[in-house]
Amino acid sequence: MYLLRLASVKSKELMIILIVIIGGLSTAAYLYSVDKYSLTYYGDSASHLVGSRKFVDWTNPGLHNIGTVWLPLPHFLLLPFSLIDPLFVSGFAGLAVSLPSLAITSSLLYRIIRSQVGLSSVAFIGALLYASNPNIMYLGITAMTEAPFMLFFVASAYYFQKWYQNLDINNNVHDLTKCAVFVSLATLCRYEGWFLPIFLIIFAIVSMVRKKIDTKQKTYAIMISTISFAGIAIWIAWNAYQYNDPLEFANAQYYSAASQALLRTNRENLFLQPMNVGSIYAITALAIYGPFLLVAALVGYIDHRRFEGRKERRKLYIFMGLPPLFSVIALLIGIGEMTQWFNARFLILLSPLIILLVSIYLIKLPARIRKNNFALAGIIGSLFVYQLATPAFGVVTFIDATNGFFYRATPFTVKTGEALGSLHDSGNIMLLTGSAYDERIMLSSGIALRQFDQILEYSMWKDSFKEPWLYDKWIVMSSEPYPDAVKPAQYWMDRKETLNEHFDTIYENQYYKIMKLK
Repeated sequence: MYLLRLASVKSKELMIILIVIIGGLSTAAYLYSVDKYSLTYYGDSASHLVGSRKFVDWTNPGLHNIGTVWLPLPHFLLLPFSLIDPLFVSGFAGLAVSLPSLAITSSLLYRIIRSQVGLSSVAFIGALLYASNPNIMYLGITAMTEAPFMLFFVASAYYFQKWYQNLDINNNVHDLTKCAVFVSLATLCRYEGWFLPIFLIIFAIVSMVRKKIDTKQKTYAIMISTISFAGIAIWIAWNAYQYNDPLEFANAQYYSAASQALLRTNRENLFLQPMNVGSIYAITALAIYGPFLLVAALVGYIDHRRFEGRKERRKLYIFMGLPPLFSVIALLIGIGEMTQWFNARFLILLSPLIILLVSIYLIKLPARIRKNNFALAGIIGSLFVYQLATPAFGVVTFIDATNGFFYRATPFTVKTGEALGSLHDSGNIMLLTGSAYDERIMLSSGIALRQFDQILEYSMWKDSFKEPWLYDKWIVMSSEPYPDAVKPAQYWMDRKETLNEHFDTIYENQYYKIMKLK
């Protein structure tokens, strides 16, 4: 009988994974048929794809292309898929990483909920509530970092739960080790995971001090928990080695979150203004999850406080609440940005906690409702109805990505890349457009990255910048370059006559022109 139950659980996990994979592939195929750039609407998705491929396909390939600010693990995961040209240009390289991540995350949520409430049917519903949210699904088919992060984050929560639930029974540290490893991987995907190792280490210390076991075993468990800090330590060490500044990722001009926040006006309405932060966060949560799901989660939290085992669940809830808390604090202290729908993807971090609370709500429904199939189906349906209807009036994360893609110069950036791809026959291409626009041009051109001579403010020392006609056959210039290329672009704008002696303009639009060596 036990084996039959086990097989049933495994079959439900497999069913969840298959449903998510089929749903993701269908969604991606539909969006791609509507617009071949739909999977790369997010500017960051283009950056991640190009950043991963640079390890191999670049004028100067190697590990030094890890760079700073962007945490490295997603780029390593994307690498094998980004080297396949059709997957790279279309954005399906991102789907190859993010969709399996979404599917496995959903199955892990199934395990967590089943352990919490003891009902596989409720756990199954919870897993599908997570994966069927169109806002989460869109991020699960792109090259963004949210899906890999959620995989490692939820995996760490699963093993954290397994460890503390058995803490009083034995001192098995295998689950603690797995939790620490997954936390470390999460911290190498997104900075929102950086609160997790702090909590885990403190929790391990407090738990071990209280536990009546041998001091050697206590010390060993505490040491195991410090593995969770490995990802942060590696990143700080890399920045110190490569840039002589262990905090370069936080200080980098033009690229760090704080630097970008200062370049825009969004920060003014959020910096040290908790009411504004709370308001925009709540409005975005309502748009992503809908009123039914949020109300059910609120009732589930109230039920949780009256439900047996609340102290044990509270530990998991705190653990799952740390990444969203990091986002809120980042907004408050001025190193994060958020407006209506801009950066709406931050709210995805809240989803596991919401789903857990909704599961508590479902199992605490009155008996007369649980026994009435029609009433129960109506309540469960109400939880799904908003997110299934969302595509009809706007998926927030997709709207955010679309707004960025069609804002000002971006469509012209893509057209410039396409024109360059059709014109290019041979030779290197100097880019004087800035990093964010460079990546769009590279992606849409379909030209091997090693053909590009990227000139940014910090690379003006290159000989090719001073005498491009000796090194490059093509030049792409922008009239409104990204901030990190303003100086080099302005240098050659002030010397148009010299350029015109060596290059002819063969393509031009409102923001860009392509020049070819005479």
